[in-house]
Amino acid sequence: MTTLLIPVDGSDYSLKAVDYAASRARESKSPVEVHLLNVQMQIVSVNVKLFVSAESLESYYRDEGNRALEAPLARAKNAGLNVTPHIGVGDPAKIIMDYAKEKKAHEIVMGSHGRGALSGAVLGSVAQKVVHLASVPVVLVK
Repeated sequence: MTTLLIPVDGSDYSLKAVDYAASRARESKSPVEVHLLNVQMQIVSVNVKLFVSAESLESYYRDEGNRALEAPLARAKNAGLNVTPHIGVGDPAKIIMDYAKEKKAHEIVMGSHGRGALSGAVLGSVAQKVVHLASVPVVLVK
C-alpha cells in the first residue's frame, strides 16, 4: 500500500494536490491511502490565554480546520480515494513532518503555494521548509 500525505490550507493549490493524488492513485498498481492534513497556526499570546478558554481555542482550531478540509475532502471522496482527514495545531512544517512520520507516508503531495501574504510571489515558505526537512519524496503541485 502507498500512503500519501496531503497538507491542505483551503487554497486552490491544495485542490490541485488532491487532483494529482487522485490521478496517481488511478495509475497505481497497489492500493493508495490518503491522509489530508490541515494545520492551524497556534494562537500564542498572554492576552488570549487570559481571556479565552482552552476549550474555546480547541473549538476554534477544529472549526477552522474542518472548514479548510471541506472542499479537499469532498474532492478526494468524489475521486474515490481512501481518505482520512486530520487537523494539527502548531508550526505547519513541523506538524507536516510529524504526521508524515506517524502515518509512515511514502510521499508528501502539496501545493507549491499556500494562502500566505506573498503566495503568488515565491515558492511558499511552508513548502520550502517541508522540502528541506522531508526524508520522503515531496511533490509540489502548481
